[in-house]
Amino acid sequence: MTSINKISMLLIATVLFASCAKKGCMDPTAANYDSNAEKTDDNCDYSYTVPQNYEFTDENGNNTVSFTGQTARMDMLSEMVIYLKTANNNAAVTLDAAVLLSMYDNTYTNWDDSELDDNGKQLKNKTALGDAGIQAMFEGWMTAAAAATPSTNTSYLQDVSGLEWTQVIEKGLMSACFVSQMTSNYLGGISEDDNTEIIEGKYYTEMEHHWDEAYGYFTDAPDYPTNGTNRFWGKYANKSYLEDNIGSATDIATAFRTGRAAIASGNIADALYQAEIIKSESKQMVAGMALHYLNDVKAQVSSGGDQSSINHSMSEALAFIYGIQFVTDSPDMSYTEVMSIVNQIEPSVAGISQNIMEINSIIDQVAAASGLTDKKNDF
Repeated sequence: MTSINKISMLLIATVLFASCAKKGCMDPTAANYDSNAEKTDDNCDYSYTVPQNYEFTDENGNNTVSFTGQTARMDMLSEMVIYLKTANNNAAVTLDAAVLLSMYDNTYTNWDDSELDDNGKQLKNKTALGDAGIQAMFEGWMTAAAAATPSTNTSYLQDVSGLEWTQVIEKGLMSACFVSQMTSNYLGGISEDDNTEIIEGKYYTEMEHHWDEAYGYFTDAPDYPTNGTNRFWGKYANKSYLEDNIGSATDIATAFRTGRAAIASGNIADALYQAEIIKSESKQMVAGMALHYLNDVKAQVSSGGDQSSINHSMSEALAFIYGIQFVTDSPDMSYTEVMSIVNQIEPSVAGISQNIMEINSIIDQVAAASGLTDKKNDF
């Protein structure tokens, strides 16, 4: 056989081999990925269905959602708030700083839920992405609350300025810990996560798991808002003044479910788009809560409300304003801008609550920064 014939036979064999190679989608992130495919058919399927609930399974029916660490931290804050409130309107109760601080870093050993004991989770190291200064501020509030002398003259445990520690600790951590982790940490880094390999011993990819953990800081209910509206952001996002004005509960929950479905089908571009929706909506959610309580203070003052109740609302407003700085890596207000307002309110919560001109000025600042000027009086 001549060399030319040999070459011809080799070319024919190569063509026949190539033509016999199994075609299919070779992208492991696609819904119709074919592990037996030897040649791409350029027909990968990235379509997906968004479920009504935050429930996702793999092809074998295994649950691929896990956010137990986030639920544990919400449980810790719930117990801390319950403990703080024992001093409300009860002069016989004195809080223990050691208890509050140990709840914060989870060296506490007397949780009502024993599964929280020594579980490796804590609120402190997740606060403000590990910022020691911010953590110290919360610890200062906890220590001050414990050092206070309870009084039967007010409904809430407050300092002489009217600051209510329970509110600044609870609502402050809702942003400095929960929203910060949700937007700055997990969703902030989601584009760098792997979505091709299943984590050893699990049923989910790194990207799926980090998306789930972000969701877990919003609510621990798969069927939100049917359930999960009893505490923290799941509760406040569903309040009429947020849901009716800016659609917080609906928009954030829908974006979480849509993004997770997109990740499961390999449509990463869609997931990243949904992440931006969540971050944008979270900014307005936190700002909207601040505006709501500022407006509430004005309403109470106008109607001659009890000063202790006015201080209560003003402390909540302060806490949510404080939280604005923690929403994403590019918050609507910087630390300096936020602390300028906090330092204006904190020294005299009772005093500034009576200064409607000052409150209106703060409302204008928060509303302008968050793009809510046209709705500032509606919350």
